[in-house]
Amino acid sequence: MAVIEFINASNNTYKGMKRAINYIKNPLKTSEHLTGGKDCSSDTAYEEFVMIKQNFNKEKGRQFIHFIQSFSPNDKATPEIINEIGKKLLEHEVFNDFQVIYATHTDKEHLHTHFIVNSVGFSKGCKWQLSKEQLESLKEYSDELCKEYELIVVDGEKGKHKNRGEYRSTDKKQSWKYELYLAVKYCKWCSRSKDEFIENINKLGYKVDWIDERKYITFTIPDGKKCRNSKLYPPEQFTKDALLKAFELNKQKADKKQLEARRELLLTAIEMICKDNTNNYNYLLPLTTLEGQAKKERAIEESKGRGLDWEKEI
Repeated sequence: MAVIEFINASNNTYKGMKRAINYIKNPLKTSEHLTGGKDCSSDTAYEEFVMIKQNFNKEKGRQFIHFIQSFSPNDKATPEIINEIGKKLLEHEVFNDFQVIYATHTDKEHLHTHFIVNSVGFSKGCKWQLSKEQLESLKEYSDELCKEYELIVVDGEKGKHKNRGEYRSTDKKQSWKYELYLAVKYCKWCSRSKDEFIENINKLGYKVDWIDERKYITFTIPDGKKCRNSKLYPPEQFTKDALLKAFELNKQKADKKQLEARRELLLTAIEMICKDNTNNYNYLLPLTTLEGQAKKERAIEESKGRGLDWEKEI
């Protein structure tokens, strides 16, 4: 698993920025091969950050952003793999115009990667901003990377991975809405257009009423219950604009075969969540990639022509 946590510390001075960079590069905590830079050198990151600020005459206010991607001790990954995941995380669009220095620390029981982001963009001089929607997108991308490397993805601790897992409910009266939430959430990230999104949702057994002139999208489950997109949590992630932005991002990130593979694994995950009602806590956790591959064929065959199994609810 991975939890993303932003560090709320004093970040308004050059001295503080230099101290933070030196901290994450501390040889007692990391190694040279576990340190790197995006659009900058890890050796001269501080000087490069300052130069960009001076070039755009933006030396006041927040100087840097510091966040951590932490992993569970139960994730049996090497420091090199964790470092590679951190490097790939910086491919997310929120870092497009920003320099970042990063280092994976091995001094604790749990492996974690520190990131220091220059608060001023290097091409246009824009100041760093991160909306709630972008933050959730970044966390979801982090989860996708964990799945890619066969690490378990679970909800983060409250206060660290805010709003993660708060929607999960074991109340049988609400389980149909949770299943709908899962379907919409994952189809959002394996579709490249409105039409493809509707097609993917339909394959899971739902109907979609998406009319451009109307504010809300309405989903209908097989037994006739209806739910608007505004009732899914958090609602700002499921607005029409949020969905369309996700589709556009998907176009840039993946080809059709990759997206189809994601959808097939989604069928497996939802199938298992619906059917496994044991008392073992592990049934609440999403599948790893290996589990998904092993059960994918059976789940897809059982899913053909009928969507989800609505006889058993979580």
